[in-house]
Parts: sequence; structure tokens; C-alpha cells
Amino acid sequence: MAWLKSLIKKGYLKSDRIIEAFREIDRRDFLPEGKKGLANLNQALPIGHGQTISQPLVVAFMLEKLELEQGDKVLDIGSG
Repeated sequence: MAWLKSLIKKGYLKSDRIIEAFREIDRRDFLPEGKKGLANLNQALPIGHGQTISQPLVVAFMLEKLELEQGDKVLDIGSG
């Protein structure tokens, strides 16, 4: 995932736990069959019904700003 390495290098991703989550959760799982090949792009992608999945940079920025602690949970609804 070149975009993940880029986000870390540019300082957008700093927290080890968030970085690990990005590594463990496969973005393809949230994309329709015809779009799975685009999962490694650092851009918002269409997921059908006029909706998009957020750009990884935006998700990284939001998660880092939350300053999450052990045990915190995040539910992202309709922010993409």
C-alpha cells in the first residue's frame, strides 16, 4: 500500500494503533466487485447509490485528530 507509506512519511499518520488498523482492515471489503481493484488508490471511491468511501488521507486525518485512547470506538457514518 503505497498510499499508507506516503501518509506515514508525510506525517499524516503517526499513531501506531491507527497505522496497524489501516494495515489490518482491507479497504476492498467495503467496495463493490467492480471497484475492488481501485482500493489501493488514495482517493474517494464510488460504492454505489451515489455514495463514496472516504479518501484514506481524510480518514487518517480525522482519526489522528480524535486522539483516540485504548478502548475508544469510532463509528464513521456519512462523512465521505
